[in-house]
Amino acid sequence: MKIAMMTNNYKPYIGGVPISIERLTEALREQGHKVVVFAPKYTYLGDGQQEEDVVRYSTLSQHFYSDTVLPNPLDPVLEETFARENFDVIHVHHPVLIGKVAARLSRKYNIPLVYTYHTQYEQYLDYAGPIHWLSRGAEKNNLLGRLRCRGSRAIKQELAPWYLSGFMRRCHTVIAPTEGMKRTFYRQYGYTYNCQADVAVLPTGLNRESYEAAPGTVREIRQRYGNGQMPLLVTVSRLGHEKNVPFLLRCMARLRQILPDFRLMVIGDGPQREEYMDLCDQLDIRQQICFLGSLPNREIAAHMAAADCFVFASKTETQGIVILEAMAAKTPVVALRASGVEDLVEEGVSGYLCPEEEDAFTEQLLRVLQNEPLRESLRTGAFEAALRYREDAVAEKAVRIYTDTCRQYAMTQTSAQISVFRDLRERLRLPG
Repeated sequence: MKIAMMTNNYKPYIGGVPISIERLTEALREQGHKVVVFAPKYTYLGDGQQEEDVVRYSTLSQHFYSDTVLPNPLDPVLEETFARENFDVIHVHHPVLIGKVAARLSRKYNIPLVYTYHTQYEQYLDYAGPIHWLSRGAEKNNLLGRLRCRGSRAIKQELAPWYLSGFMRRCHTVIAPTEGMKRTFYRQYGYTYNCQADVAVLPTGLNRESYEAAPGTVREIRQRYGNGQMPLLVTVSRLGHEKNVPFLLRCMARLRQILPDFRLMVIGDGPQREEYMDLCDQLDIRQQICFLGSLPNREIAAHMAAADCFVFASKTETQGIVILEAMAAKTPVVALRASGVEDLVEEGVSGYLCPEEEDAFTEQLLRVLQNEPLRESLRTGAFEAALRYREDAVAEKAVRIYTDTCRQYAMTQTSAQISVFRDLRERLRLPG
């Protein structure tokens, strides 16, 4: 097949969506399919090298928020490439900007459109400047502040779902990363989601390196951050409010009261990094928390494998890729019970899911850290569960989704042509 993979962000930018796209693209290419990735340019990250089958389109801003860019969906290179190529299917990963372009090109060139619902967008809208300003109305106890809060809620609870539902009505297949997100998806958008698209489930795949951490590197990391002996924890998260990091830090403060000699490696960066470091000082856990910043994806597996437990507090995931990476590294998981997470972690087999209660979370974490036979059992269970997410198996499922979409699209087109022909024939029979 020839697949157009369209995205608002891609490598060298580090994030869950770019990682998911890269892994799927590489696995599809290994299976003999041609995949052309349409992605923005990143001049501030040194992007400029020639890449095979990657079309880089221009940006309106290189610093939209944090370290993301604002793509330019009107760049003529997009239209020029579609006019030249003969794609079988378009797979788009965002409903805005490049998503609008993908929907237009789908109609113009009669190409079926597949969309992956990666992100619960209403959870991230506060990063947009005007909406952030509206949200901060709660800080002002006056009429204008209340109106700003009401406007923010209306955008996040009504306008965003309305827009997303409208976009999905233009798609032919919508993909959810997990069964849980598929259920959430129907619950949130079902009231307007009366359209032609099917909903399929396709998780992000894990590449071979996720399962193969080098033992020497693992020992070196454990020695560097855990002194080789003390309990070593790890989390991977964007350092933003939507990831619920303060809850995790407060749990670490409770853990320190019982188990003072431990370390938590925090991998990731974001706009709240300084705020969270200050919180560590307030909680008197600065010595226990190691902020490592963003790391290349190839280094993640070794850091996961070096840890005794992976901890996670986000409630906004569509699929917790980092949870799967921890399981592939044979690391047990303790996480909050939330959509996008509960489909991945099997209680007592690969880890534990907890309510958003600091005592409960800390107690479960202690149970894993203080019980070595249990921890070894969870390591085995986590690894076996992660094997189901190998990227080659995920790519095979993606091809089945694309094929089914193309077949259904062709049938729909044929039915529409027959309907037009019948209508024309009836019109020709009219008198006069």
